[in-house]
Amino acid sequence: MLLKHPSLQFALVRYQKALDDWNSLEDSQAALSTEDEQALEILLARDALQNELKKTEKVSVDILSQVMQLDLRLKQNAGKILKVLNLPEYRESLPSPPQDWWWHLDGKQINWVIKGLKVMVWTGSLGLLANIASRFLSGGVGVFGAVAVVFPSFLTLLQARSELTEAGQEGLDKLIAKKGIPQHRRERAKFSLLLALSGLLLGFWFALPLISEKVYNQRGLNNYKQGQLGTAEENYLRAIALNPDNVYAHYNLGNLYEDLQQFDKARTQYLIAVKGDVPEAYNNLARLFIQKKEYAQAVALLNQGILQAGKQDSFPEVKYSLFKNLGWARFKQDRDTEAQQALQVATAIASNPENAKYIIKNPGSARCLLAQVLERQKQPSAIEQWQKCCQLGSTLNPDEDTWLHLAQKKLQEAGKSCKQP
Repeated sequence: MLLKHPSLQFALVRYQKALDDWNSLEDSQAALSTEDEQALEILLARDALQNELKKTEKVSVDILSQVMQLDLRLKQNAGKILKVLNLPEYRESLPSPPQDWWWHLDGKQINWVIKGLKVMVWTGSLGLLANIASRFLSGGVGVFGAVAVVFPSFLTLLQARSELTEAGQEGLDKLIAKKGIPQHRRERAKFSLLLALSGLLLGFWFALPLISEKVYNQRGLNNYKQGQLGTAEENYLRAIALNPDNVYAHYNLGNLYEDLQQFDKARTQYLIAVKGDVPEAYNNLARLFIQKKEYAQAVALLNQGILQAGKQDSFPEVKYSLFKNLGWARFKQDRDTEAQQALQVATAIASNPENAKYIIKNPGSARCLLAQVLERQKQPSAIEQWQKCCQLGSTLNPDEDTWLHLAQKKLQEAGKSCKQP
Protein backbone atom coordinates (compact mmCIF):
# COMPACT_ATOMS: atom_id res chain seq x y z
CA MET A 1 0.00 0.00 0.00
CA LEU A 2 1.30 3.41 -0.99
CA LEU A 3 1.90 5.78 1.88
CA LYS A 4 -0.12 8.96 1.85
CA HIS A 5 2.16 12.04 2.15
CA PRO A 6 5.42 10.06 2.07
CA SER A 7 7.60 13.15 2.72
CA LEU A 8 5.60 13.93 5.85
CA GLN A 9 5.91 10.33 6.98
CA PHE A 10 9.65 10.42 6.37
CA ALA A 11 10.01 13.65 8.37
CA LEU A 12 7.98 12.14 11.21
CA VAL A 13 10.15 9.01 11.25
CA ARG A 14 13.32 11.15 11.22
CA TYR A 15 12.05 13.15 14.20
CA GLN A 16 11.16 10.00 16.13
CA LYS A 17 14.52 8.38 15.32
CA ALA A 18 16.40 11.49 16.49
CA LEU A 19 14.62 11.34 19.83
CA ASP A 20 15.21 7.60 20.14
CA ASP A 21 18.90 8.01 19.33
CA TRP A 22 19.12 10.78 21.97
CA ASN A 23 17.77 8.43 24.60
CA SER A 24 20.19 5.74 23.47
CA LEU A 25 23.09 8.17 23.83
CA GLU A 26 22.02 8.99 27.37
CA ASP A 27 21.85 5.34 28.30
CA SER A 28 25.33 4.73 26.88
CA GLN A 29 26.81 7.89 28.47
CA ALA A 30 28.24 9.08 25.16
CA ALA A 31 30.79 11.82 24.71
CA LEU A 32 29.70 15.46 24.89
CA SER A 33 30.45 16.13 21.21
CA THR A 34 28.13 13.30 20.15
CA GLU A 35 25.37 14.60 22.42
CA ASP A 36 25.79 18.04 20.88
CA GLU A 37 25.32 16.67 17.36
CA GLN A 38 22.38 14.50 18.30
CA ALA A 39 20.61 17.34 20.13
CA LEU A 40 21.01 19.54 17.06
CA GLU A 41 19.66 16.73 14.89
CA ILE A 42 16.47 16.65 16.98
CA LEU A 43 15.86 20.35 16.36
CA LEU A 44 16.65 20.13 12.66
CA ALA A 45 14.37 17.09 12.35
CA ARG A 46 11.60 19.07 14.01
CA ASP A 47 12.26 21.89 11.53
CA ALA A 48 11.87 19.47 8.62
CA LEU A 49 8.66 18.07 10.09
CA GLN A 50 7.24 21.57 10.53
CA ASN A 51 7.97 22.39 6.89
CA GLU A 52 6.11 19.28 5.77
CA LEU A 53 3.16 20.03 8.04
CA LYS A 54 2.87 23.47 6.47
CA LYS A 55 2.85 21.97 2.97
CA THR A 56 0.20 19.38 3.77
CA GLU A 57 -3.34 20.69 3.35
CA LYS A 58 -5.06 18.05 5.45
CA VAL A 59 -3.13 16.26 8.17
CA SER A 60 -4.67 13.13 9.63
CA VAL A 61 -5.58 12.88 13.29
CA ASP A 62 -3.16 9.97 13.65
CA ILE A 63 -0.24 12.06 12.37
CA LEU A 64 -1.13 14.98 14.64
CA SER A 65 -1.35 12.64 17.62
CA GLN A 66 2.12 11.26 16.89
CA VAL A 67 3.54 14.78 16.51
CA MET A 68 2.09 15.82 19.87
CA GLN A 69 3.54 12.76 21.60
CA LEU A 70 6.99 13.37 20.10
CA ASP A 71 6.82 17.08 21.01
CA LEU A 72 6.04 16.09 24.57
CA ARG A 73 9.15 13.92 24.62
CA LEU A 74 11.20 16.83 23.31
CA LYS A 75 9.87 19.17 26.02
CA GLN A 76 10.62 16.58 28.68
CA ASN A 77 14.23 16.48 27.47
CA ALA A 78 14.54 20.27 27.20
CA GLY A 79 16.70 20.62 30.30
CA LYS A 80 19.16 17.97 29.16
CA ILE A 81 19.36 19.41 25.65
CA LEU A 82 20.09 22.87 27.03
CA LYS A 83 23.07 21.43 28.88
CA VAL A 84 24.82 20.61 25.59
CA LEU A 85 23.44 23.27 23.25
CA ASN A 86 23.81 27.04 23.54
CA LEU A 87 20.59 27.92 21.74
CA PRO A 88 21.14 31.72 21.62
CA GLU A 89 24.35 31.16 19.62
CA TYR A 90 22.60 28.78 17.20
CA ARG A 91 19.74 31.23 16.70
CA GLU A 92 22.25 33.94 15.78
CA SER A 93 24.16 31.67 13.39
CA LEU A 94 21.22 30.31 11.42
CA PRO A 95 20.38 32.06 8.09
CA SER A 96 17.03 33.33 9.35
CA PRO A 97 16.20 33.64 13.04
CA PRO A 98 13.87 30.73 13.88
CA GLN A 99 10.62 31.62 15.69
CA ASP A 100 9.43 28.08 16.35
CA TRP A 101 9.23 27.04 20.02
CA TRP A 102 11.83 24.22 19.85
CA TRP A 103 14.55 26.75 19.08
CA HIS A 104 13.50 28.64 22.23
CA LEU A 105 13.53 25.82 24.72
CA ASP A 106 15.57 28.08 26.98
CA GLY A 107 12.82 30.69 26.86
CA LYS A 108 10.12 28.09 27.38
CA GLN A 109 11.84 26.68 30.40
CA ILE A 110 12.46 30.13 31.82
CA ASN A 111 8.85 31.11 31.16
CA TRP A 112 7.61 28.22 33.26
CA VAL A 113 9.93 29.28 36.05
CA ILE A 114 8.82 32.88 35.64
CA LYS A 115 5.16 31.92 35.81
CA GLY A 116 5.78 30.12 39.07
CA LEU A 117 7.72 33.07 40.45
CA LYS A 118 5.00 35.46 39.32
CA VAL A 119 2.44 33.58 41.40
CA MET A 120 4.73 33.86 44.42
CA VAL A 121 5.45 37.55 43.84
CA TRP A 122 1.78 38.35 43.25
CA THR A 123 0.87 36.59 46.49
CA GLY A 124 3.54 38.54 48.37
CA SER A 125 2.53 41.86 46.76
CA LEU A 126 -1.13 41.44 47.59
CA GLY A 127 -0.21 40.43 51.13
CA LEU A 128 1.96 43.53 51.52
CA LEU A 129 -0.77 45.75 50.11
CA ALA A 130 -3.34 44.29 52.50
CA ASN A 131 -0.95 44.73 55.42
CA ILE A 132 -0.19 48.36 54.53
CA ALA A 133 -3.85 49.24 53.98
CA SER A 134 -4.96 47.58 57.22
CA ARG A 135 -2.37 49.49 59.24
CA PHE A 136 -3.38 52.85 57.85
CA LEU A 137 -7.10 52.14 58.13
CA SER A 138 -6.93 50.76 61.68
CA GLY A 139 -5.47 53.99 63.00
CA GLY A 140 -7.79 56.30 61.05
CA VAL A 141 -7.00 57.30 57.49
CA GLY A 142 -6.36 61.05 57.24
CA VAL A 143 -5.13 62.78 54.07
CA PHE A 144 -1.62 61.32 54.16
CA GLY A 145 -3.00 57.88 54.97
CA ALA A 146 -5.48 58.05 52.10
CA VAL A 147 -2.70 58.89 49.64
CA ALA A 148 -0.50 56.17 51.14
CA VAL A 149 -3.24 53.58 50.61
CA VAL A 150 -4.58 54.76 47.25
CA PHE A 151 -1.22 55.15 45.46
CA PRO A 152 0.13 51.59 45.93
CA SER A 153 -3.40 50.20 45.46
CA PHE A 154 -3.69 52.03 42.13
CA LEU A 155 -0.33 50.69 40.96
CA THR A 156 -1.25 47.16 42.03
CA LEU A 157 -4.63 47.29 40.30
CA LEU A 158 -3.00 48.71 37.17
CA GLN A 159 -0.49 45.86 37.15
CA ALA A 160 -3.26 43.34 37.85
CA ARG A 161 -5.29 44.66 34.91
CA SER A 162 -2.32 44.32 32.60
CA GLU A 163 -1.67 40.78 33.80
CA LEU A 164 -5.10 39.33 34.43
CA THR A 165 -7.41 40.85 31.80
CA GLU A 166 -7.32 40.19 28.07
CA ALA A 167 -7.41 43.88 27.18
CA GLY A 168 -4.68 44.61 29.68
CA GLN A 169 -2.47 41.82 28.34
CA GLU A 170 -2.90 43.07 24.79
CA GLY A 171 -1.99 46.60 25.84
CA LEU A 172 1.06 45.42 27.75
CA ASP A 173 2.16 43.21 24.83
CA LYS A 174 1.89 46.17 22.45
CA LEU A 175 3.92 48.34 24.78
CA ILE A 176 6.62 45.68 25.12
CA ALA A 177 6.63 45.11 21.34
CA LYS A 178 7.18 48.84 20.76
CA LYS A 179 10.27 48.62 22.96
CA GLY A 180 11.69 46.04 20.53
CA ILE A 181 11.76 43.21 23.07
CA PRO A 182 11.82 39.77 21.35
CA GLN A 183 8.86 37.46 21.82
CA HIS A 184 10.74 34.91 23.89
CA ARG A 185 11.88 37.60 26.32
CA ARG A 186 8.51 39.21 26.92
CA GLU A 187 7.59 37.07 29.90
CA ARG A 188 10.78 38.17 31.57
CA ALA A 189 9.95 41.80 30.79
CA LYS A 190 6.52 41.42 32.38
CA PHE A 191 8.10 39.75 35.38
CA SER A 192 10.53 42.66 35.71
CA LEU A 193 7.61 45.08 35.87
CA LEU A 194 5.98 42.96 38.56
CA LEU A 195 9.23 42.84 40.51
CA ALA A 196 9.50 46.63 40.29
CA LEU A 197 6.00 47.00 41.72
CA SER A 198 6.74 44.52 44.48
CA GLY A 199 9.99 46.32 45.24
CA LEU A 200 8.08 49.58 45.56
CA LEU A 201 5.55 48.00 47.92
CA LEU A 202 8.30 46.35 49.95
CA GLY A 203 10.21 49.61 50.21
CA PHE A 204 7.05 51.38 51.36
CA TRP A 205 6.43 48.64 53.93
CA PHE A 206 9.96 48.99 55.31
CA ALA A 207 9.39 52.77 55.52
CA LEU A 208 6.35 52.38 57.80
CA PRO A 209 8.39 52.69 61.05
CA LEU A 210 9.95 55.90 59.72
CA ILE A 211 6.53 57.29 58.73
CA SER A 212 5.22 56.26 62.14
CA GLU A 213 7.92 58.20 63.99
CA LYS A 214 8.66 61.18 61.74
CA VAL A 215 5.13 61.90 60.54
CA TYR A 216 2.43 60.74 62.94
CA ASN A 217 4.28 60.70 66.28
CA GLN A 218 5.77 64.11 65.54
CA ARG A 219 2.36 65.47 64.54
CA GLY A 220 0.94 64.12 67.78
CA LEU A 221 3.62 65.92 69.78
CA ASN A 222 2.88 69.19 68.00
CA ASN A 223 -0.85 68.76 68.60
CA TYR A 224 -0.21 68.00 72.28
CA LYS A 225 1.88 71.15 72.73
CA GLN A 226 -0.90 73.19 71.11
CA GLY A 227 -3.50 71.69 73.44
CA GLN A 228 -5.20 69.73 70.64
CA LEU A 229 -5.44 66.54 72.69
CA GLY A 230 -8.06 64.79 70.55
CA THR A 231 -6.04 65.22 67.37
CA ALA A 232 -2.87 64.27 69.24
CA GLU A 233 -4.48 61.01 70.35
CA GLU A 234 -5.49 60.21 66.75
CA ASN A 235 -1.97 60.77 65.47
CA TYR A 236 -0.39 58.70 68.24
CA LEU A 237 -2.80 55.85 67.47
CA ARG A 238 -1.93 56.08 63.77
CA ALA A 239 1.77 55.98 64.61
CA ILE A 240 1.22 52.84 66.70
CA ALA A 241 -0.94 51.23 63.99
CA LEU A 242 1.89 51.68 61.47
CA ASN A 243 4.54 50.47 63.90
CA PRO A 244 3.32 48.72 67.07
CA ASP A 245 6.92 48.81 68.35
CA ASN A 246 7.12 52.61 68.28
CA VAL A 247 7.77 52.89 72.03
CA TYR A 248 7.95 56.68 71.97
CA ALA A 249 4.45 56.90 70.49
CA HIS A 250 3.27 54.56 73.27
CA TYR A 251 4.96 56.77 75.87
CA ASN A 252 3.49 59.96 74.43
CA LEU A 253 0.03 58.41 74.31
CA GLY A 254 0.40 57.30 77.93
CA ASN A 255 1.40 60.83 78.92
CA LEU A 256 -1.68 62.19 77.16
CA TYR A 257 -3.97 59.67 78.87
CA GLU A 258 -2.46 60.62 82.23
CA ASP A 259 -3.30 64.27 81.57
CA LEU A 260 -6.85 63.17 80.81
CA GLN A 261 -6.97 61.26 84.13
CA GLN A 262 -7.34 57.96 82.25
CA PHE A 263 -4.78 56.20 84.42
CA ASP A 264 -5.48 52.61 83.40
CA LYS A 265 -4.96 53.48 79.73
CA ALA A 266 -1.84 55.46 80.61
CA ARG A 267 -0.42 52.54 82.58
CA THR A 268 -0.93 50.19 79.61
CA GLN A 269 0.96 52.51 77.26
CA TYR A 270 3.77 53.08 79.76
CA LEU A 271 4.19 49.33 80.24
CA ILE A 272 4.75 48.91 76.50
CA ALA A 273 7.20 51.84 76.40
CA VAL A 274 9.10 50.36 79.36
CA LYS A 275 9.73 47.24 77.25
CA GLY A 276 11.62 49.53 74.90
CA ASP A 277 13.74 50.92 77.77
CA VAL A 278 12.37 54.47 77.57
CA PRO A 279 13.61 56.18 80.77
CA GLU A 280 10.68 58.62 80.81
CA ALA A 281 8.26 55.70 80.75
CA TYR A 282 9.98 54.12 83.78
CA ASN A 283 9.58 57.42 85.61
CA ASN A 284 5.91 58.03 84.76
CA LEU A 285 4.86 54.45 85.42
CA ALA A 286 6.67 54.53 88.78
CA ARG A 287 4.84 57.74 89.72
CA LEU A 288 1.52 56.00 89.09
CA PHE A 289 2.63 53.16 91.39
CA ILE A 290 3.59 55.70 94.08
CA GLN A 291 0.14 57.25 93.85
CA LYS A 292 -1.33 53.78 94.34
CA LYS A 293 1.02 53.28 97.35
CA GLU A 294 2.83 50.42 95.60
CA TYR A 295 6.26 51.70 96.57
CA ALA A 296 8.35 48.57 96.03
CA GLN A 297 7.26 48.30 92.38
CA ALA A 298 7.93 52.00 91.92
CA VAL A 299 11.47 51.74 93.33
CA ALA A 300 12.30 48.81 91.02
CA LEU A 301 11.13 50.78 87.99
CA LEU A 302 12.97 53.93 89.03
CA ASN A 303 16.28 52.13 89.59
CA GLN A 304 15.98 50.56 86.14
CA GLY A 305 15.05 53.95 84.67
CA ILE A 306 18.09 55.62 86.26
CA LEU A 307 20.28 52.88 84.77
CA GLN A 308 18.83 53.39 81.30
CA ALA A 309 19.04 57.19 81.58
CA GLY A 310 22.74 56.87 82.31
CA LYS A 311 23.30 54.54 79.37
CA GLN A 312 21.34 56.74 76.98
CA ASP A 313 22.69 60.03 78.38
CA SER A 314 19.15 61.33 78.84
CA PHE A 315 18.32 65.01 79.35
CA PRO A 316 18.80 66.44 82.87
CA GLU A 317 15.04 66.86 83.38
CA VAL A 318 14.58 63.10 82.89
CA LYS A 319 17.28 62.26 85.43
CA TYR A 320 15.89 64.87 87.82
CA SER A 321 12.40 63.30 87.72
CA LEU A 322 13.77 59.79 88.24
CA PHE A 323 15.80 60.73 91.34
CA LYS A 324 12.99 62.92 92.69
CA ASN A 325 10.47 60.09 92.43
CA LEU A 326 12.96 57.60 93.88
CA GLY A 327 13.37 59.90 96.89
CA TRP A 328 9.59 60.18 97.18
CA ALA A 329 9.14 56.38 97.13
CA ARG A 330 11.92 55.87 99.71
CA PHE A 331 10.37 58.56 101.94
CA LYS A 332 7.06 56.72 101.81
CA GLN A 333 8.91 53.52 102.77
CA ASP A 334 10.36 55.34 105.81
CA ARG A 335 13.87 54.86 104.43
CA ASP A 336 14.92 58.44 105.05
CA THR A 337 18.66 58.09 104.46
CA GLU A 338 18.14 56.67 100.95
CA ALA A 339 15.39 59.21 100.32
CA GLN A 340 17.67 62.08 101.30
CA GLN A 341 20.46 60.84 99.03
CA ALA A 342 18.18 60.55 96.01
CA LEU A 343 16.55 63.94 96.61
CA GLN A 344 19.91 65.67 97.04
CA VAL A 345 20.96 64.31 93.65
CA ALA A 346 17.71 65.65 92.17
CA THR A 347 18.15 69.13 93.68
CA ALA A 348 21.77 69.21 92.49
CA ILE A 349 20.65 68.48 88.94
CA ALA A 350 17.99 71.20 89.10
CA SER A 351 20.34 73.83 90.53
CA ASN A 352 23.31 73.05 88.28
CA PRO A 353 24.00 76.19 86.14
CA GLU A 354 25.03 73.97 83.23
CA ASN A 355 21.45 72.66 83.09
CA ALA A 356 19.88 76.13 82.93
CA LYS A 357 19.10 75.70 79.22
CA TYR A 358 16.91 72.69 80.02
CA ILE A 359 13.38 73.20 81.33
CA ILE A 360 12.68 71.31 84.56
CA LYS A 361 8.94 71.67 85.01
CA ASN A 362 8.65 70.97 88.75
CA PRO A 363 11.91 71.96 90.47
CA GLY A 364 10.04 72.63 93.72
CA SER A 365 8.92 68.99 94.12
CA ALA A 366 12.35 67.69 95.14
CA ARG A 367 12.75 70.59 97.63
CA CYS A 368 9.34 69.93 99.19
CA LEU A 369 10.10 66.22 99.57
CA LEU A 370 13.58 66.84 100.94
CA ALA A 371 12.08 69.25 103.48
CA GLN A 372 9.71 66.52 104.66
CA VAL A 373 12.57 64.04 104.99
CA LEU A 374 14.67 66.49 107.02
CA GLU A 375 11.64 67.52 109.09
CA ARG A 376 11.03 63.92 110.08
CA GLN A 377 14.69 63.64 111.06
CA LYS A 378 14.26 66.89 113.06
CA GLN A 379 17.13 68.54 111.23
CA PRO A 380 17.23 72.37 111.32
CA SER A 381 18.10 72.52 107.61
CA ALA A 382 14.50 71.53 106.91
CA ILE A 383 13.49 75.24 107.16
CA GLU A 384 15.78 76.15 104.27
CA GLN A 385 14.21 73.42 102.11
CA TRP A 386 10.69 74.58 103.09
CA GLN A 387 11.61 78.04 101.87
CA LYS A 388 12.94 76.61 98.58
CA CYS A 389 9.75 74.61 98.31
CA CYS A 390 7.71 77.81 98.61
CA GLN A 391 9.87 79.66 96.10
CA LEU A 392 9.92 76.96 93.41
CA GLY A 393 6.63 75.12 93.96
CA SER A 394 3.45 75.64 91.95
CA THR A 395 -0.17 75.21 92.94
CA LEU A 396 -0.85 74.01 89.38
CA ASN A 397 0.95 70.78 90.24
CA PRO A 398 -1.45 68.57 92.28
CA ASP A 399 1.33 67.09 94.41
CA GLU A 400 3.09 70.41 95.01
CA ASP A 401 -0.17 72.14 95.95
CA THR A 402 -0.46 69.85 98.99
CA TRP A 403 3.20 70.26 99.88
CA LEU A 404 3.03 74.05 99.55
CA HIS A 405 0.25 74.16 102.12
CA LEU A 406 2.43 72.09 104.44
CA ALA A 407 5.43 74.38 103.74
CA GLN A 408 3.43 77.48 104.65
CA LYS A 409 2.33 75.86 107.89
CA LYS A 410 5.89 74.83 108.86
CA LEU A 411 7.34 78.23 108.00
CA GLN A 412 4.61 79.99 109.96
CA GLU A 413 5.40 77.83 112.98
CA ALA A 414 9.07 78.83 112.63
CA GLY A 415 8.18 82.49 112.31
CA LYS A 416 9.17 82.58 108.65
CA SER A 417 7.19 83.75 105.67
CA CYS A 418 6.56 81.78 102.48
CA LYS A 419 7.80 84.01 99.67
CA GLN A 420 6.66 82.76 96.26
CA PRO A 421 7.65 84.46 93.00
